[in-house]
Amino acid sequence: MYHQQLAAHRRNFVLVLVISWVLLLAGYFNSNVWVLGAGALLLNGYAYYLMQADKRLAKEKGFRVPELSLLLVAFLGGGIGALEGMLIQRHKTKHTSFRILLPLFCIAQIFLVIWVIQLYLDKNLVS
Repeated sequence: MYHQQLAAHRRNFVLVLVISWVLLLAGYFNSNVWVLGAGALLLNGYAYYLMQADKRLAKEKGFRVPELSLLLVAFLGGGIGALEGMLIQRHKTKHTSFRILLPLFCIAQIFLVIWVIQLYLDKNLVS
């Protein structure tokens, strides 16, 4: 049973990451802010969902979402959703790695968004 759940988690995890990054890259290269925002929203929503699901599964003593998956989705663009999920759900708040890495991922992603907006504005002002 555990192996089936882990396989399903990995399949869904990869699927959501691929779809999110396709939207992010398509939005960036086509200068479409709405598509870029949809990819970011999907990624952060999924990160929040993973934290919420892992908290629920921890209470039920069922299959747990691997910590590497939680950190990886936060690193790949879902930092704000993961941090929000951690704080609102009060999940993984005692783990030093989560207390340090999730805020760092959020700060890095905020700077990345500012940089992308600056590139977008410079590109549109030059044209």
